[in-house]
Amino acid sequence: MSDALTASTITIVGHGSDRIEAYLARPEDQGPRGGVVVIHHLPGYDPATKEIVRRFAEMGHDAISPNLHYRKRRARSPTTRRRPRGRAAGCPMSGS
Repeated sequence: MSDALTASTITIVGHGSDRIEAYLARPEDQGPRGGVVVIHHLPGYDPATKEIVRRFAEMGHDAISPNLHYRKRRARSPTTRRRPRGRAAGCPMSGS
């Protein structure tokens, strides 16, 4: 098994012909192999999620992580500023 792989952002067609952005990684070796669907955390897929997808490909699997928030917005950039929470948002009773 080689560690060569191909990874890219693709578009898949979902229910009702919805176009869904997804991140796909697969080994370049030919032959039968299993597949893995990686589910991202709340804000959408990010560099860490994409790294998990690539690691599965390095282990010999086809791996994909669809953007489950595609109907609301594109995946959030890790550099996007988040809303303040707790005391920073003006909540005096918050312990955070």
